[in-house]
Amino acid sequence: MRRLWILFGLAVVVLAGGTAWVQWSSGRRPLPPGLKGLLVFVSDRGGTDALYLRRLPGGEDRLLTSLLEPTREPSFSPDGREVAFSMGGRIGVVSVSSGEVRILTLGVDWRDSTPSWRPDGKGLVVIARRTPNDNGDVHLLGLDEGGVSRSPVTQTPGMDESTPCFGSDGSFLVFVREATLFRLDLATGRTRRLTGGFRQVRHPRMLGPGRILYLWREDKRFGIDVIDANGKNRESLAEGPVYYRTIAPSPDGRFLAVTFTYDLGFHPAEALKVRQTEEVRLLDARGQPLATLARSWRHAHTWPDWASGGVDSR
Repeated sequence: MRRLWILFGLAVVVLAGGTAWVQWSSGRRPLPPGLKGLLVFVSDRGGTDALYLRRLPGGEDRLLTSLLEPTREPSFSPDGREVAFSMGGRIGVVSVSSGEVRILTLGVDWRDSTPSWRPDGKGLVVIARRTPNDNGDVHLLGLDEGGVSRSPVTQTPGMDESTPCFGSDGSFLVFVREATLFRLDLATGRTRRLTGGFRQVRHPRMLGPGRILYLWREDKRFGIDVIDANGKNRESLAEGPVYYRTIAPSPDGRFLAVTFTYDLGFHPAEALKVRQTEEVRLLDARGQPLATLARSWRHAHTWPDWASGGVDSR
C-alpha cells in the first residue's frame, strides 16, 4: 500500500510539472504578424529596476539605463528618440541612440512621477507631490533651451491624482482622481468627470485621436474599457479575473502591451512557481491574450511603452 501511495505521489508531481511546462511554453507562442516598433520596459534582472529596449518583433534586449537608483515608468517621446522616466522623485530623459541621460527635475521642492510627453515633444505632464506621503497633483513641465519650467494645473488637497497623459492634439489632459477618470481642457482650465459608478479606474492612455483606453477594477473583477474623449460611448474590451497594472497601445492601435500582475482564476500549475513575478504580455486590440513579451520566474518585467520606429543604433 505504501508503495502505491509513493507511485501516486510521483505521478501527481510529474503531471503537475508537465502542466507547468506546457503553461510556461505557451507563453512563448510565436508573435503575430505585423508586430513592430521599439518596446521599452522595466526589469530588475540586473539587481535594480532599469530600462530595457527591444526592437520588435525579434530583437535582443538592450540595457538603456544603468544608474545607481531604480529607473521606472518609461514614456517614449513622440519621435521615439528619447524615453522619459522617474527616479527617486526626479524626472530624467535618456537618449535611445546614445544612452545619454539628462535629469530634468531634482526632487527637492517637488517629487515627480509618471511622466508622459506632450504630442509636440516640448513638454511633459507629471504627478507632483511635496513629500512621498502627500496626495499628488498634475503639473506641466515645459522643455526648452532655457531649461525646465513648471506649471501646476490642479490643486486638490485631500484628493490624490495619478497617471496623467495628453490628448492626441495636446489641447487636454486625462488623469485619474480618486479612481475616477477626469479630463482637463488646458485652454479653459475646465475639469470634467468622464466615468462614474463602482468601477475603479487606473492608467488611462490615448487610443487614436479621440478615444481613451483605461484599466478598471470592481471587487474581484478586472477589465479594459475604451471611451470617447468626451466621456461617451464606453465599450468594454475585456473582463475577467486577470489584473493588469499598466497598459500601452501600439502606435498603430492593433496591439496592447500590459503589465500582468496576477490572475485570480484557478491555475494549479501556478502553485509550482517559486514566487509571483510581473510580466509584460501582448494582447490584441480587443484585449485578448496573444503572447508573452518578457517574463521570468525570478525577475519582474513591468511598465511597457513603445514607439513606431525610433532610432535604436544597434
